[in-house]
Amino acid sequence: MKKINYNIFLFFIFTTIYQGCKNKDCHKSGECPPEYYRIRLGESKKYLFSLPGSYWIYKNTNTGELDTQKCLSFVYDSIVRKGTQDYSKHITAEYDYIRRTIQSSYTNFLFSDKTLIGDPDFNGYNSNNIILQRSLLNDIGYIKPFFNPFTNGLIAGTGSSNTISLGLDSTLSIQGKTFYNVAKFELDKDDIWEEKLSCTRANSIYYWAKDVGLIKKEMKSCNYSWELIEYNIIK
Repeated sequence: MKKINYNIFLFFIFTTIYQGCKNKDCHKSGECPPEYYRIRLGESKKYLFSLPGSYWIYKNTNTGELDTQKCLSFVYDSIVRKGTQDYSKHITAEYDYIRRTIQSSYTNFLFSDKTLIGDPDFNGYNSNNIILQRSLLNDIGYIKPFFNPFTNGLIAGTGSSNTISLGLDSTLSIQGKTFYNVAKFELDKDDIWEEKLSCTRANSIYYWAKDVGLIKKEMKSCNYSWELIEYNIIK
């Protein structure tokens, strides 16, 4: 009985070693088992979903001026990407994503928002991190003012600026309104600046509320904020 158990044990060990070696070589032989990843927006969708016609009205805490931002276009879809390299041809990833355009009445900026999509060729296929990239149409500057998970201290960078997560507040009151599940992100240099108020590359904090979107942009180094006073979200 002991001999049989010992032989079974040896067989198990040799099989495990063989399979390990085989898996290491599968990229060269092209025989790696297929891998499929489904990356969903999850909670991020509730912060970013806003169909055309949605709007947010912000008030400047210094000048009292108003900025109405309207959603002009919105896409919510999924995209499938497959690896193209020897080490990634067996990998398929399907991503949910959001893409939208928002127009500011104050600056006349057109903001282009999109959630970033990974690439199996660069090992970004199995990440559950959702990152929003905001840029100006016809402009090379961009920022990452929102990402999930809302882990305090988590960092996302653009090469020009860094964004750090300040965690999640259960409630936050702004302009007499109470918002819930507010995610906060601090940018060391905001590359989308406001020339009308001579505020360039400010140290800023973006506040996002669940089911609403951006509720406050605090331009710390310019000593003012844009705070939400009215909104209508179409879903």
